[in-house]
Amino acid sequence: MSSDVSYGYSIVGLIVGIIFAWACAKIAGGKGYSAVLFAILGFFFSCITLVIVLVLPRRTSS
Repeated sequence: MSSDVSYGYSIVGLIVGIIFAWACAKIAGGKGYSAVLFAILGFFFSCITLVIVLVLPRRTSS
């Protein structure tokens, strides 16, 4: 029984990580930053990365 519960938590954690990765990549790409970098960071550090991406200024080309 304990193994089944642990497996369920792993699946939920993986899905949440993928959702945060997608959201961070989408926002960062829209602001001119590397979508791949922020997707990786968003997967591993979810909420922290999302907050950082939200407060980053839009990159302007000079």
